[in-house]
Amino acid sequence: MSLKKNYLYNLVYQVLVMILPLITVPYVSRVLLPQGVGTYAYTASIVSYFSFLGILGIDTYGNKLIAMSRDDKRKMSQNFISLYFLQLMLTTASLIVYLITAIFFIQQDRSIALIQTISLLGTVIDCSWFFFGIELFKKIVTRNIIIKLLSLAAIFILVKQPSDLPVYTAIMCLSIFLSALIMWFYLKGRIMIVRVLLRQIMSHFKPSIVYFIPGIALEVYFVLNKTMIGVVANNSEVGIFDYADKIRMMALSVVTSLGTVMLPRMAHTFAVGQIEKARDYLLKSLDFSTLLAIPLMFGVAGIAEEFIPWYMGDHFLKSIVVLIILAPTIVIMAWSGVFGTQYLLPLGKMKAYTASVYAGAMVNFGVNLMLIKPFGSIGASFGTLAAEVAVTLVQLYFVRKLIPFRRIVPKTIYYFMAGLVMFLLIRMTGSVMGASILTTGVQVALGCIVYFAIIVAIESVKRDGMVYHEFRSVLQRKRNR
Repeated sequence: MSLKKNYLYNLVYQVLVMILPLITVPYVSRVLLPQGVGTYAYTASIVSYFSFLGILGIDTYGNKLIAMSRDDKRKMSQNFISLYFLQLMLTTASLIVYLITAIFFIQQDRSIALIQTISLLGTVIDCSWFFFGIELFKKIVTRNIIIKLLSLAAIFILVKQPSDLPVYTAIMCLSIFLSALIMWFYLKGRIMIVRVLLRQIMSHFKPSIVYFIPGIALEVYFVLNKTMIGVVANNSEVGIFDYADKIRMMALSVVTSLGTVMLPRMAHTFAVGQIEKARDYLLKSLDFSTLLAIPLMFGVAGIAEEFIPWYMGDHFLKSIVVLIILAPTIVIMAWSGVFGTQYLLPLGKMKAYTASVYAGAMVNFGVNLMLIKPFGSIGASFGTLAAEVAVTLVQLYFVRKLIPFRRIVPKTIYYFMAGLVMFLLIRMTGSVMGASILTTGVQVALGCIVYFAIIVAIESVKRDGMVYHEFRSVLQRKRNR
């Protein structure tokens, strides 16, 4: 399947992973309030540690391993079965430890923590990494459409008041579990039943650890924010940060979808020795990611003041500041996604990748420790921003000889200038129209038109650039018809 189709399928997948909480935000934020939202996010952050410990880097390692062996069905089947047995052993052990922890050590919110066990069961049976490895994104998208629509309906029907937090938690966790369960029906005919020995199962342990080690740091600065806010501040501040972060991640998913698509493609390209082709993929990916990430950054920051009040309600007004602080991470993470996910990981440069994410984790923890107590969710947002800057700077150091930045910097400058013009017009529109759904619609439409009009104008003069060549390609296809 082509990279364009895979990107579009994975884009839909990433959006759907986020779509349920985002569609329900205006409703849930007003029903459960920051306290309920924060309690759910806080307990989910705790269960995510056990999920992460159980999966032990198998998701990323499995993606790469399946991609490298997909031309040999028997070998691929052997890799899948042996690796899944390892996953089953580790995640089951993690599940047991979590249950003991929830029953004997969690005092506050224990009932919600126990319901969260359902999502951990989803980790036990998850095999989506196999489908990422064979680049079969259509199945994953189909699965998510069904589950997310059912979950959406259940929330609106069953969640009516703050006391329905356990019901909301159960719906969210069941959607994770069922999404994982459905994928097993798609495995039929794709793998062979082959015998695997214990030594083959355990042979994957050490490579998985290699991917797990940098993942520890990633877990720290993706999840620790919410845990630290809950411990140092309160659950309401967790809710304020969590919903701003969801909006940021929704925008970011448009860009990071490309990284998930490119990881198996880059791993396969490197495996067959096509180094120059891989380099070309990398440059195009960096250009495309920057082209999209810059307007998303300016757009999210530009609409925040008018968007948050009507979308989340007055209880979440503090999320405006949090979202504006987090907005630059969209560009920063787009770059680190290219440097890390599309180059360092496929090429097996784990020491460099590990160094970058540990730098981010240490920076995040340090800034959080200083700022969360006095500033709550705002302090955590500065911690996230600082962490992402640290990660990208370290990765940039390791890829500096590979990427000809002289070809990238000029494009980045005019992308940035177009984004800045877009931002100023969005802010002027918001100031005049005020907070409403109509305002947000006008801001988004105006921003898209202005940004891409400027890019097209510049690239038409230069007769070069991604958007220019895409327009020419479309026109040429129409003429050929």
